Amino acid sequence: MNVIKVRKNFILDKEVVEKAQDILKSQHKNFTEVINLYFKAIVKDPSILTTIEKSANKRTGSFIGMLDGQVGDADYKEMKKEYISKTEKR
Repeated sequence: MNVIKVRKNFILDKEVVEKAQDILKSQHKNFTEVINLYFKAIVKDPSILTTIEKSANKRTGSFIGMLDGQVGDADYKEMKKEYISKTEKR
């Protein structure tokens, strides 16, 4: 197996790594295995990166977190057409 050394300034959030470490231990995986699995998944299905990004950025523990993914996907023209169609039905 060929290996590559990651740059020396590869910096990760300590708190996130520690939390992930607990989860990885329960799955009997180490950090290197998980990173390799992550890269394999991205290579096989690049669209998974979008799903991961949405999941990682989703806020939790607050009311506004419930609105993630519910607001902001429609563009202005689409919203205007929807509004007009609703008002015409009245």
